[in-house]
Amino acid sequence: MNATDSVIGYMKHKNTIELGFMKYCYFKKIISYVLDYHNEYRIRKLFLIICDKGHFIRRKMVHKASYKYKFIPNPKKKVKEDYEDKKKIDFIVSWD
Repeated sequence: MNATDSVIGYMKHKNTIELGFMKYCYFKKIISYVLDYHNEYRIRKLFLIICDKGHFIRRKMVHKASYKYKFIPNPKKKVKEDYEDKKKIDFIVSWD
């Protein structure tokens, strides 16, 4: 089992999806714990590989330059709309 499969398996086992959107630093701690890595460059590269596989939804924080991420256990089976915190509300403003 390689490093990405180990991290994804651990997050599935711990049901990380229920935690919602979290900052990168929390996922960095999880990866560091699972693999016993302490090199931040390798942890970040591994996180980006997992993001490229589609296991994270990225959302920009309001009025900040940072992002929050949400783990998706099975990215091909789930629809992105199922994991969004805020639903868009459509309305029409009429000035009559």
